[in-house]
Amino acid sequence: MASARLEHAVAVLDGKLYVAGGMGAGYTHLSSVERYDPALDAWEAVAPMATARQAPAAAVLDGKLYAVGGYNYEEEDEEVEDVVRINRVERFDSSTNAWEEVAPMATARSAPWVALL
Repeated sequence: MASARLEHAVAVLDGKLYVAGGMGAGYTHLSSVERYDPALDAWEAVAPMATARQAPAAAVLDGKLYAVGGYNYEEEDEEVEDVVRINRVERFDSSTNAWEEVAPMATARSAPWVALL
């Protein structure tokens, strides 16, 4: 991967591994998303999410990748003030390489779990 990260979300869409968000160097929250193609044994950047987030969840539904919740920090004068949990949900369409916001969760959550049944 181009960006070292921790507390990121991971999901598989169309046989490719997506890694979204997390915390990068310098304790920055990431909106970047990278995709691994095992057929090419290569990583590539795709469109970033609108919201930088650490500890989101990810899942695939109906051929789209969803990024759910997470948190980032509210900053004031370059000092971290408060952890801000996120209720936003974004959906990625690999055919257009674009994210869009969808209905938010009623309650903001960090490090949520998502599953399809």
